[in-house]
Amino acid sequence: MSTVVDAADDGSEGSNPFDGGRIELSDRELRTTSPAAWASRLVSRLDGAATRLVYGRR
Repeated sequence: MSTVVDAADDGSEGSNPFDGGRIELSDRELRTTSPAAWASRLVSRLDGAATRLVYGRR
């Protein structure tokens, strides 16, 4: 039976998890590609429309 330390130790000292290729996006690109950002904008617009409808403001 092995322990977690034994199983995780593959003999390579100092391996960096941030080495290698990665995808980097600017804040603007992230906001335009993120479904959460789309949903947030949609909810804000719907909330504003409902508020105007309920309170009669334009």
